[in-house]
Amino acid sequence: MSTNKNMGGLGIHGSSDIYHYEKGVHYLQLADWPSESLCLTRCGYHDCPPDHSWGPKARPQYHMHFIIDGKGTLEINGKTYHLGKGQIFLLPPNVTSCYYADHNDPWHYAFACFVGTQAERYLKKAGFSDEVIIRHCNLPIETFTSCIDEMLDAHQLTITNELKRSAALYKLFALLTESNTPQNSEQQYDYSSQSYLDHALQFIHFNFEKNIQIPDIANYVGITRSYLFQIFKQNLNTSPKDYLLHYRMEHAKYLLETTDEPIKGIASSVGYNDPLTFSKMFSNLVGISPSEYRKNRN
Repeated sequence: MSTNKNMGGLGIHGSSDIYHYEKGVHYLQLADWPSESLCLTRCGYHDCPPDHSWGPKARPQYHMHFIIDGKGTLEINGKTYHLGKGQIFLLPPNVTSCYYADHNDPWHYAFACFVGTQAERYLKKAGFSDEVIIRHCNLPIETFTSCIDEMLDAHQLTITNELKRSAALYKLFALLTESNTPQNSEQQYDYSSQSYLDHALQFIHFNFEKNIQIPDIANYVGITRSYLFQIFKQNLNTSPKDYLLHYRMEHAKYLLETTDEPIKGIASSVGYNDPLTFSKMFSNLVGISPSEYRKNRN
């Protein structure tokens, strides 16, 4: 990697390739910030000397810091926070803050700065808000700093590297969201019930011929079995189990009507390894056996 992780950074401000060097920090700065859902503006590492301070000052973008080692103090919104290894602190845009390294055990941190139309939404899912600007990593710190490394490695001004930096930033937020521990059950569901239902139905329609079960559907969609049941009842007035059964049997009826495939083969085609179990389920739902249904198809 071409940057020094202990004293380096990448800052993205616009169209010209300009390197800035300061004691303990250097970064690449570009001209304009694109109007995107999430855009990296600067990133890097800072191994602070004792009592090193920044501010009081406000910045126009979000600044997120990952404390790798040591201690420091943050002053913001009239409050003072004493921070240490394994913590993350967020500086919102246009909010005056001041932070400084401990005298005896100065901190070493990684940082990522960003803007974007979806930044506030993603931060909320990651556990941050106007009231909450500090949280624990909940994962090894290297999990997050590896994303910073990927951003720094993509310092050359090419479209490929622009995409790499963007991908690393989204990966960082995915890790932040994944490692967040929500305090209430509503936080785990990020989309509408209709979106989850559509995702579940798509999975069923493409996989009904396999021996899938209800837990498989819920796991694929990313929700609990109880919430899956709830959205099926609310939107379709049926359970996931009954929907899957009816969908399979409708396809079985089609095969019985249009092909001469043996019952065993049809059972396998709709997700049943045991033709006897298939015949029993078919008879319970349709009222006659698969063989009788085929005889009556004309």
